[in-house]
Amino acid sequence: MTIINRKTVKEILTLMSTTTEKELIIEYENVLSYMIAVPFLLFGAFINMMLYFAFQSPFIPTALNSSFVLLIALLFWATSKFFKEESFKANIYTCLFVAVFVFIVVRFYPIIGPSLWSLSLVLIMIAMLHVKRTMLVVMSITLMVTGFYVAFKALPYEMNGFYYLTQIISFTIMLIIASSVHDIIGRRFAMILNQFHRLYNSEGKLNLTLKSVGDGVITVDQEGTIEFMNPIAEDLTGWTQAEAQGKMFNDVFRIINEQTREYLNSPIEQVFKDKEIVALADNTILVSKDGREIPINDTSSPIRNPAGKVIGAVIVFRDYTKKSQEHKEIVYLSYHDQLTGLFNRRFFEEELSRLDTRRNYPFSIIFADVNGLKTINDAFGHGHGDELIKTIASIIKTESRADDIVARTGGDEFIILLPKTHTVDAQKTIRRYKEKIERHKIMNIGLSVSFGHAIKTDGTQSIFTVLKNAEDDMYQKKILYSSSKRNGVIKSIINMLHIKSPRENAHSSRVSILCESLGHAYDFSDDDIQELKIAGELHDIGKIAIDEVVLNKSEALTHTEYAQIQHHPETGFRLLGTSKEYFNIAEYVLAHHERWDGKGYPKGLKGDKIPFKARMIAIADSYDAMTSIRPYNKAMSTEEAVEEIKKCAGKQFDPEVAIVFVREVLSLS
Repeated sequence: MTIINRKTVKEILTLMSTTTEKELIIEYENVLSYMIAVPFLLFGAFINMMLYFAFQSPFIPTALNSSFVLLIALLFWATSKFFKEESFKANIYTCLFVAVFVFIVVRFYPIIGPSLWSLSLVLIMIAMLHVKRTMLVVMSITLMVTGFYVAFKALPYEMNGFYYLTQIISFTIMLIIASSVHDIIGRRFAMILNQFHRLYNSEGKLNLTLKSVGDGVITVDQEGTIEFMNPIAEDLTGWTQAEAQGKMFNDVFRIINEQTREYLNSPIEQVFKDKEIVALADNTILVSKDGREIPINDTSSPIRNPAGKVIGAVIVFRDYTKKSQEHKEIVYLSYHDQLTGLFNRRFFEEELSRLDTRRNYPFSIIFADVNGLKTINDAFGHGHGDELIKTIASIIKTESRADDIVARTGGDEFIILLPKTHTVDAQKTIRRYKEKIERHKIMNIGLSVSFGHAIKTDGTQSIFTVLKNAEDDMYQKKILYSSSKRNGVIKSIINMLHIKSPRENAHSSRVSILCESLGHAYDFSDDDIQELKIAGELHDIGKIAIDEVVLNKSEALTHTEYAQIQHHPETGFRLLGTSKEYFNIAEYVLAHHERWDGKGYPKGLKGDKIPFKARMIAIADSYDAMTSIRPYNKAMSTEEAVEEIKKCAGKQFDPEVAIVFVREVLSLS
């Protein structure tokens, strides 16, 4: 019998991948016919020939003559191996069966008798169990015909017909059994082959699926030896399937803890121990073959056979770098202030409770509040206000100890927690903060921060009471933030405006003089005249927030640019309102562009609703604007400006103020 070798298996697998199930069964039977049936046939013929030589003649010529048909059969069989058409091969095998069988019966039966025929028949019947049904039918008919021929036409021995009749009956029974066995084997083989075919396709799809998934997949046997790795696993570990196959899992899949840098136990070992699904701990890093460190998360599961026994394990893992980074960013943002990078209120509140223990006493708390942030925002925009906050945050962080907790708890508020810090040391820290902060400027304006301090020395004090004491201390210090410093900020802003636009400097001075003259014309007190004079000087302070290009533009303003200009009274009001000294004139600055007819801005006030001194500033401002050279307009003469004032009296200007201004200030009728 031919042994099934690697080449034959490869042929079978090739057939399975290229044919349908029905075609596969037929083709596979032909392969079996080639492997089993023909060798049995030739073996039977060869035995018959040897027996003939033993009983008849030892001479070589006789042997050659007697084996002529067998040689032809061998030739046909050898030739059939070169044909690719399986149906053609099957026909050749059928002819060989018939020819050799007839040759054996007719040639050797008279010499040896029924025993030789029986031997040939048994061998041929065994062979026929492995061939196609068409071949079985042809051989059966041939057997019956030759049987009857031998029984009734060629009787070399003197035996009664009953013997031959029993042989024919026996052969008939054998044929029926052979046909039945052939049918049973064929059906069983078709069922097994169909299951094998489905299993083969299923395993193929599973293999393709594992290779196609976006996660790394590694399977191991029950000894922990790697059996399979998909391409993603190869890329992440740095090992190829060929390199890793047969190696222990721990040699390929090396993982460490991101924080401790210690090697972690194999998840596969845990799976075999617990016999259930195991997930990796957080902060797990995979160390690849080339030394790369890749954050991963994974799940390891046991592989069980139908009986429930664990026969291996599978680990599915993925590159967690992006997700890990996103998670860290989320955690960072949840505990840090986005603008300064300092801790936020949430973290501060958690740390305040955590640090409130006896071993941290004395526990000092510093409360800090930025002075003038609103003024900076109003004057120069929130961008410069943010710069102010970041500068102060950086200084406080730099000047604090590594164990101190620095948090931004509000827009302009900072809290510093100093465990194990006495009052003297906390005060030294505050002085160090102040010295560093006062060395910095934003838009040529000195920075200033008010600090408050409180300390907890034992467990009887509430930490929240200590925090409130620190805040109260800070507000007391903030009250002491002198008005002179606020005034200094205002003066710095005015200077910055005059640097941005020198024309505004001259304009403000002239308006201030005109307002002073108008105050004398109304016989104001010296204090009111001084107030009106300062208001005239500061009436355009809000223009500090206007872009320099717009402020000095020589062409007509666009609607957007004009809208920007219209906001300067409100900005001036907010700036001056922060100073006690200038608080009263802030209202005049806000209303100096309102009109008598109610068509002015920003509030659209009308008539007597407009503050009186604002009406005086409005006419002085307009007169100077008309009589001064402007990039976008020619200067009017005094007479032309007076005519314009008279024309606008009762519309833009208070008619009474307009008359007084022309007659008393300009000395014109």
